[in-house]
Amino acid sequence: MEIRDATEDVDRPLWETGEERILASAQWIVLATRSDLDGEVEIEVRVDTDREERTAEELLFDGELRRAVDHRSGDRGGNSLTDLHHISLPIGWHPLRIYGDPPTDPARFTVLVDRRPTSG
Repeated sequence: MEIRDATEDVDRPLWETGEERILASAQWIVLATRSDLDGEVEIEVRVDTDREERTAEELLFDGELRRAVDHRSGDRGGNSLTDLHHISLPIGWHPLRIYGDPPTDPARFTVLVDRRPTSG
């Protein structure tokens, strides 16, 4: 499963061993999931979460995703296999955490896109 901003294969992280649970670059996160033959994989995305919010699943990733492209301008390609869900976020860096259950070959992910801290 992928979470990404890049519309091309720019900044796509590559598997080194094939055993990694998560690959991440500035604009692209790849999540290893259970096999399609073992059933569907569920993903829940919560936007504007508080840093203190948690889930019952295991934390798999705690980092940032860079939104650099405004996808609303121009045509965007995709099909039912690659373009299932779009979340509108402003251009910039977005702190996010990804939880999975079970931690190995997850069948369920929860992605928390935290609100940006206010500068004081």
